[in-house]
Amino acid sequence: MRHNSTRLILLLTLFALPLSNAIAERGESVMFEPKAHPFTEPPPKQQSEAEKCQQLQQQIEALKGKPQRRHAAIERHKKTCLE
Repeated sequence: MRHNSTRLILLLTLFALPLSNAIAERGESVMFEPKAHPFTEPPPKQQSEAEKCQQLQQQIEALKGKPQRRHAAIERHKKTCLE
């Protein structure tokens, strides 16, 4: 009889663990801020053409010492801003 009650306790514990994890995941974390849902966030600000070109120019300056990434940024700048 003792053996059956041990099995019963073990089975109940095994079934309760996933349930407790699911309940814990729904709650908000104390350590991290809750993630905002994409539909509740305002849409991203649209950049003007001049702002995009200025941002690309800043990226080019920041990528000194990284020739491959800098070259890609320069090509993007040429394609976007000079044509």
